[in-house]
Amino acid sequence: MTHKKVSPNFYIHEFVPGQIYRSYGVNSQWFVRPEVVKLAEFYRKWFDAPVTINDWYWGGRFSERGYRVPDTTTGAKYSQHKFGAAFDCNVKGLSANEVRNEILNNQFHFMAAGLTTLEHPAYAPTWVHSDIRNTGNKDILIVKPMTVSTLSDRVAEEHYKWVDNEYELLKLHFF
Repeated sequence: MTHKKVSPNFYIHEFVPGQIYRSYGVNSQWFVRPEVVKLAEFYRKWFDAPVTINDWYWGGRFSERGYRVPDTTTGAKYSQHKFGAAFDCNVKGLSANEVRNEILNNQFHFMAAGLTTLEHPAYAPTWVHSDIRNTGNKDILIVKPMTVSTLSDRVAEEHYKWVDNEYELLKLHFF
């Protein structure tokens, strides 16, 4: 099967599971929003290190860290992955928390590249979930099951959580 590069550092099979790639080949790009590919490429350039999303093609264990088929049991029912609008990744040489801290400390640049949402480290302890959902926020949205919070533009370690129709200040430290 022909390899299709979708950016200087990524092939389409890094964004889709094997079943999609085997069925659609180079047309697998139909399942992934181009903004997601651009964001992954931005990560690669910003961190100046390889970024791993799916590695199933090379015999690795990751196959659903980009697009996920609608009937998968991985993740939430309405996960942004199922809309082709998210990816989970690791950056070579950095922990997930180091990557999140770098993103949050430079959120203006990452949001300009299309990032709108990260997953809370308690729910993504060893990887970084990134998505491009339309939030309308001026800050990166931090999501976790049953709650949503946004990063304060005042201090990177502070953010607000929606609680009973009011914002409550929480301190987060991404170790």
